[in-house]
Amino acid sequence: MREFHNMGANVQKADRRKIVFKTGEFVSHQNKIYQLTNLINFEEAIGVDIKTGRSERLLIISLEIAKLDDNLERNNGHIHRDLADVSDDNWKEIERRFSLIQPILKNASRSEIELHATQHGTHFTTLYRWVRHYHATGSLLGLLPKKKGINKGTIKTESQVENIISKIVDEYYLSKQRPTIKATLDAIKIACKHQNIEAPSDSTIRRRISTISEYQRLKRRNKKNKAKKYEPAPGSFEATYPLQVVQIDHTPVDLILVDDEYRLPIGRPYITFAICIYSRMIVGYWLSLDAPSTTSVAMCIGNSINPKDELLLLNKVESTWPVWGFMETIHVDNAGEFRSDTLKRSCLIHDINLDFRPINQPQYGSHIERLIGTVMKKVHNLPGTTFSNIEERAEYDSDGNAVFTFDEFDKYILTYITKYYHKNRHSSLGVSPEDKWHQGIFGNLHSEGIGYPPKPNNPDTIYKDFLPIIERTIQSNGVNIDGLNYFDNVLRPFLHAMNEETNKKKKFVFRRDPRDISYIWFYEANNQTYFKIPLANTTIPPMSIWEFREAKKRIQEYGYTFSEHVLLDTLQELNEMAEEAAKKTRKIRRNQQKKQINKTNLQQITPQFQHIQTPDDDELWNDDIPVFN
Repeated sequence: MREFHNMGANVQKADRRKIVFKTGEFVSHQNKIYQLTNLINFEEAIGVDIKTGRSERLLIISLEIAKLDDNLERNNGHIHRDLADVSDDNWKEIERRFSLIQPILKNASRSEIELHATQHGTHFTTLYRWVRHYHATGSLLGLLPKKKGINKGTIKTESQVENIISKIVDEYYLSKQRPTIKATLDAIKIACKHQNIEAPSDSTIRRRISTISEYQRLKRRNKKNKAKKYEPAPGSFEATYPLQVVQIDHTPVDLILVDDEYRLPIGRPYITFAICIYSRMIVGYWLSLDAPSTTSVAMCIGNSINPKDELLLLNKVESTWPVWGFMETIHVDNAGEFRSDTLKRSCLIHDINLDFRPINQPQYGSHIERLIGTVMKKVHNLPGTTFSNIEERAEYDSDGNAVFTFDEFDKYILTYITKYYHKNRHSSLGVSPEDKWHQGIFGNLHSEGIGYPPKPNNPDTIYKDFLPIIERTIQSNGVNIDGLNYFDNVLRPFLHAMNEETNKKKKFVFRRDPRDISYIWFYEANNQTYFKIPLANTTIPPMSIWEFREAKKRIQEYGYTFSEHVLLDTLQELNEMAEEAAKKTRKIRRNQQKKQINKTNLQQITPQFQHIQTPDDDELWNDDIPVFN
């Protein structure tokens, strides 16, 4: 799969906020603020320009968060932090706080929340405040403790306001009378006025209401029948709504690919799929020539969460893939690539539960395995297939019949997913995956949908959060990783920096994309900003970590000491060897093709003559001779 997200900027900030698509929410489009009034489909919505009052049709893919609560950003101050910039103690505190607010996130009543808070020695308004920070920042970093100290001019009325909001939302908004949000806003403002307290902003109250689960909202507001659809099915692995459970797994593709230049065989690719259990929609995938790794898992998750419009446009596939959003649970097997600390913390920070398949319980992975089997059956019809085993392949020449390049097969997979698989009736569902997905989101005559899933405000952050983390000191020649030096002037203020606690050289956080190690991302903690740092030796071409390791291996075989100069010479030699081998292979195949043409022509003329074979006839046909018709 081609890299379609924009990672070209040299300076970036992590943005883990989520865009919520609900009527009444505010969004930004081309530097204008709109209030959403109607959600048409996955592609479009109607919004009202808050300045002109004019309604406009808006493309959902182009919408961004209108504005982050300034007070929240000022008080929290953690929204742009890298995951590695959080101490183990703070991680424990984040997890503790998250365990305390989970009852609020998972349909708990106020009495249950108060009891839970009392049992853990925490005031229930504190739990509500943590929920507000959690939702506004879009990640668990909103639960990271603030530095101690009181902001100048702060008046300690927060707990009183929290009590008012909680009481009115719980006793008034969540009542059988079903008052509107506007009426709830007015009730809170009146209560604050009576107590001579400054009322919270409308957006603060709306965010509080948005934290109420759909199940709790329907149940408390006299819609118990509709609320039943959100209750779990005991003893069943089947999901009851979109993105509740997503399964991920890899497989080598039963197909030989060819290179772009000479169309010669280069072997089988690997593909990672992610499937929504509820709808059977493929929510994401990752195609690679490299064996499954933490990178392939990360890229598949990123592709699953982010919108797919740019991916379809890049590959020139005229179709739609209306799937995005954060899954609640990722279900995986016990392979090593799923057990990295980076993956665990990245899932945690985005509130994704990483669930491992019970050992020796293959039925728990049946959905993703069935999908892989379905896709491979389609692949078995393609030229160059290896089939699923030697018996099926028989005497079929997979290499000789291979025709697809990597990009061509990537486009084939995209087309198959969006134009065939998603639209074809699924035997277990009775409808197509796309129809089932729409039912879960928008509802039908028999059930109410869950609504649009939140969309990441910045797709780049999703990918970067899952990239491998590297910690290094910064020396005079920059940063050294695997013998390669990276440098940019932005590193100068941190040369030979010391860790005040250990009195040793300070280690900084870097992230590197294994597919292109010609640059790394440097995380500067004070400004919570990423800087793109290139290789100091700009003559070294872009290459993957696997190409680099192959070059280092060759250098060791020659008995040389590794250096960037030797690396350049080795890379050039490897390229020349690959080109020469490709030319030789091409020549052999061309000669074989010539022989096949001669043989065919010979068969065409043989019936016209009586052929008398002599012992030397075979040698005669080895020479090129004109063909007579």
